[in-house]
Amino acid sequence: MTLSISNRYYLLKTSILLLGLILLIPSIVLGQSNKEQVSSLKNKKVVYVWGGRLHQPEKTVDLFVPWLRSEGAIVEVFNTLEVYADASVMEQADLIIQQWTMGEMTKNQSKGLQNAILNGTGMAGWHGGTGDSFRGNLNYQYMIGGQFVSHPGGKSEYIVKVIDREDRITKGIKDFYVTNTEQYYMLMDPNIKVLATSKFTKASYLKKDSKKNENVVTGSIVPVIWKKNFGKGRIFYNSIGHNIEDFDVPEIMEIQKRGIRWAAESKYNAKEDLISPVYNY
Repeated sequence: MTLSISNRYYLLKTSILLLGLILLIPSIVLGQSNKEQVSSLKNKKVVYVWGGRLHQPEKTVDLFVPWLRSEGAIVEVFNTLEVYADASVMEQADLIIQQWTMGEMTKNQSKGLQNAILNGTGMAGWHGGTGDSFRGNLNYQYMIGGQFVSHPGGKSEYIVKVIDREDRITKGIKDFYVTNTEQYYMLMDPNIKVLATSKFTKASYLKKDSKKNENVVTGSIVPVIWKKNFGKGRIFYNSIGHNIEDFDVPEIMEIQKRGIRWAAESKYNAKEDLISPVYNY
């Protein structure tokens, strides 16, 4: 069968169009995927809770709340844990940022906080304000994924090693050095997704001429930054931040901002598979 010139032209044109669509579809899908990966605080409802005994939580309000609002977040600030028992606030919250070292929650406060996270509210925090908040509350520690137990030597200096360079919270960030701050030794959930670690490298963390006995931790590697799910909610934690000046380190501040943005997207993006077992089975 011989095709006319017009028919040949039609088939050629149709083939080119089909080829173009085939080549374009992956780009469209990738574009949608990338769009889903962009985290934004615009119009997100953020509950910022501060208080407790240590770590100058009021200064963190001054540092982070203006930034949150500059990103378009709708921020409510509370100097009380009672907000956790207020279902009307918790149900509307997209993100909870907590800076409350030690202290104690009532049963209603604890239940309200955990129900909010289970139902999709995200939570982000740092240092003792999130990782050493309610020492007697096992459910809280289970939710966060770790609990402070010691900071050998008090204020120290150490290298933070970024071990996941593909995650969007740490992508493009190199290992960095921190000084004059606490290096947390923490008890950990062995299934969290760890993004960065630190190593205890000193032969001794006792003060010079100290006569105390010491539990030597030299060579120990401990997670510093991690993410996890709790129900439908996202949890982001960074153990650095004893001093407000710690956030003058560009890498620390950038990671914290990215983690906050990521945690605020629990209700809007698909749940990530974050279970990352340390042990083989």
